[in-house]
Amino acid sequence: MIEINLLPGAKRKRGGKGFHFALPDLTALAGLAKDPWLIACIVSWALVLGLATPLFLRSRSQVEALAPKLEAARNDERRYKGLVADKLKSQAIRDSLIRETDIIKGIDKDRYVWPHILAAVAQALPSSTWLDKLTATGGETDSGGTPSFQIEGKAADAQAFTRFMRNLEESPFVEGVAPLSQGLERDRGHDVTTFIISARYQVPDSALLVWLPLAATVVRGVRSGGGVRR
Repeated sequence: MIEINLLPGAKRKRGGKGFHFALPDLTALAGLAKDPWLIACIVSWALVLGLATPLFLRSRSQVEALAPKLEAARNDERRYKGLVADKLKSQAIRDSLIRETDIIKGIDKDRYVWPHILAAVAQALPSSTWLDKLTATGGETDSGGTPSFQIEGKAADAQAFTRFMRNLEESPFVEGVAPLSQGLERDRGHDVTTFIISARYQVPDSALLVWLPLAATVVRGVRSGGGVRR
């Protein structure tokens, strides 16, 4: 095929299917580079990245440094939680024991009321005086009141009767001693003074009492005060 070049001096383009490399058009980029808003935006982002990157790296290093402390704190929390649970359990057991001890003390306090009354009357009884009857008149301990009682007896004379009342008043377990009746009676050929006395129990001062366990009073058949049981 014959080709004719109609433009003298122009070089003829060679055909072919080889690789062609084309440079980018920088004129458009040059136009964008003259836009002040775009430049300000780019500079702002550069400043933000420049300031945020060190802060991010520093915060990350601090978080990594605090990780072992956080794990140690969690272990301490689990340990202290167990200790608190054990303490609460111990306190519950202690409170239960205190309540049971208070109940036992209350039972013991009421249990020995009448033994104390009988012992006080026996110790206050002088010679030439004897008792016929001792009767509870009210205020039993199970109802929460103060026990009261009456004593009926005889004395050889009025002085023995008066001494008996005075001895009762001096007892730390008895109060309110008062004569209800007094008279004379012939007994086996002798004149004796008959009497009826009312009194009531009083709680003694704790300083006057000495509390001893049962094992301290009787040990292996021998009393704590000396002497062998018979």
